[in-house]
Amino acid sequence: MSDHYQRMQLIKHELLKNSVDPTVVKLFKHREQQNSKFSRIWKATNILAIANDEVDLNLKFPTQTTREGLGFGKYNPNPSQSERRKLVISKAQEISQESLLSHTLSLKRQSVWLEWAEQTYPFDFSWQNLIWGRLSVDVLKFVINSSVNWVRTPDLLHLWGYKKSSCCCLCGAEKCTLHHILSHCSFSLNDKRFTWRHDSVLALIFYTLMEHIEAHNKSQKTFDKPDLIQFVKAGFNKTHSQSLKTSNKNNLLSKGNDWRILADLPSLNFVFPPEIYSCSERPDILIWSPKLKIVILLELTCPAEEGIQAAQLRKQSRYMPLMQNISQSTHWKPQLLTVEVGVRGFVAISTHQVFLKLGMQSRKVSSMCKKLAAIAAKCSYTIYLASKSKTWDHSRPLLDVA
Repeated sequence: MSDHYQRMQLIKHELLKNSVDPTVVKLFKHREQQNSKFSRIWKATNILAIANDEVDLNLKFPTQTTREGLGFGKYNPNPSQSERRKLVISKAQEISQESLLSHTLSLKRQSVWLEWAEQTYPFDFSWQNLIWGRLSVDVLKFVINSSVNWVRTPDLLHLWGYKKSSCCCLCGAEKCTLHHILSHCSFSLNDKRFTWRHDSVLALIFYTLMEHIEAHNKSQKTFDKPDLIQFVKAGFNKTHSQSLKTSNKNNLLSKGNDWRILADLPSLNFVFPPEIYSCSERPDILIWSPKLKIVILLELTCPAEEGIQAAQLRKQSRYMPLMQNISQSTHWKPQLLTVEVGVRGFVAISTHQVFLKLGMQSRKVSSMCKKLAAIAAKCSYTIYLASKSKTWDHSRPLLDVA
């Protein structure tokens, strides 16, 4: 709310200062002299004075901000009054965001979100999701508070003086933080609470990929036939068909039409296909093509957002021996893909890229990542509510937001 108020004040300041009516300008200067007496009141002039200097510097000495070469950018050395006003307001907002970021860095507990801000996509707090989404208000509050470690945990209540002890009610750990409740409690781990969240996320990924692979196998043409020449009328471009072809050639499934898929879910009997390699490993999802001799191992992890990169490295090191054994002792070509969905509901950027590699459309991938975030947030909120109870319903069904 304060950011919106300051932005409106900046716009009003620039409109009145550069007004065509001299009376309005005179009243504006008189108002500024009156406000100069109050030093504790937030003033738009303080930020705009710095922003105007920054804009003047950028106009005199422009820099390259895009991937285009020097001289190819849209640079206007003489902007109009309205264009300059937009530049000044934009620069003032950047200065304000930098000051907020520097203040956040000084906070030890609330600045935890900076550790994964560049590795994950932000949670969907759009008006459409807030009003028409299926997430309750309590879950949305939980996501906001958990992102800054402001959920009322025993550790935080002990810090505030509301509890004498900060121990975990389940495993007895000394410091029961939010990180401990959602991803580190040994009792919850042995009680299959984290497994329930993991399988709920895995089920959505599996059924989405299964539909995608079935549609891909049906629509994929037979590769034994040569490509026919496609004639194009004069004046027409073949951009749409070419874009579809190039996009299909870049994904991992484009060269085959006999792909199969398995998942390590409670309702499915998962056994590593012996025709590929006989082992007791059970990756979360297995995709393979008998024709191409290609096998794709997809491993899901639901870690705390602070440990997304460590979880990815841990999964890669675990399955590296299996990948080497398959490639050295068989004719199959293995590939490992890791998917990370944070316990607070923040999906890793690498997860989005994995599904794009499998040939899914960007729109469908974005929609699925939002659903994954919602499922993880709902499961984590349930685990948080049950952090004081040792009773857990093991027959609880897997969550689904479809």
